Amino acid sequence: MAGLPEIIDDLRRRVSELERRQRSQSRTGVVTEVDAGNGLARVKLQDGEAPFVTGWIPWEEPAAGANKTHLPPSVGQQVKVFSESGDLHDASIQGSLNSDANGRPSGAGDEYVLLNVGAAKISVSGGGATMVLQVGSSSVTVTDGGVSVNSPQINLN
Repeated sequence: MAGLPEIIDDLRRRVSELERRQRSQSRTGVVTEVDAGNGLARVKLQDGEAPFVTGWIPWEEPAAGANKTHLPPSVGQQVKVFSESGDLHDASIQGSLNSDANGRPSGAGDEYVLLNVGAAKISVSGGGATMVLQVGSSSVTVTDGGVSVNSPQINLN
């Protein structure tokens, strides 16, 4: 049978491990590699004593049932990594956070940007009254009253 000093030492060790795991449940890092085909990414975490690159971990999708999405993170994207146990073996990338390197695609309070990749952007504004699909200097604007096309060169083939 263990004596009181051994019991206290064991409890101290257990509490320390629980505190470490709790601190490790939610961490912020930057994506360093992406394996889009397998739905995995590696993330550089900087909240410890030294930067650490995770193993391959999955990212979560908005939909993965009858409706499916494929929204892979990109290298340099700041993300939130979550692990219920505090161990990276069961971690997943839960979402993205805007950063200085990757700012918000809009500052308007009534504009919802659904996609902003390179020169392409899809946005909804005016409480749903206007939807704009834009690629570079060309755009299609859809409203309740009609559709307008704006392009330096229009080809109707």
